[in-house]
Amino acid sequence: MKLPSHFVRALATLACCMCLGTQASPKWEAVMLNDQGLFYIDPKSITEEDGRKKVWSALDYKKPQSTGDGKPYLSIHSQIQLNCKLKMARVLHLTYYTGPMLTGQVVSRQGMLHEWLDIDPTSPIQKIARRVC
Repeated sequence: MKLPSHFVRALATLACCMCLGTQASPKWEAVMLNDQGLFYIDPKSITEEDGRKKVWSALDYKKPQSTGDGKPYLSIHSQIQLNCKLKMARVLHLTYYTGPMLTGQVVSRQGMLHEWLDIDPTSPIQKIARRVC
């Protein structure tokens, strides 16, 4: 018995969706709460290369923020690279979301924001570095 082509396509689509659904989603761990919002890291995202570590982080703002061109957002997903030995950091990727905790629509994406900067001992990056390094 030959199955109708639309039935085969539907099964293939369902199989793909089921595979996507089994991917592990980040398990966010809170790092710091300040007047801006709550900072998180995904410990399973930590990688190391040439003595430098990378980690994905999230910032869930208490109040709406605005991008440089005036678009509102409530959360940010970023990849941070740390040089633990030199106590320096830089942001590699940044994505802004309209909703809390990386939900809603993507407002903006940015690549490398700056070169290496010293880690301010009072900053959220310092708290992240303590966990990651």
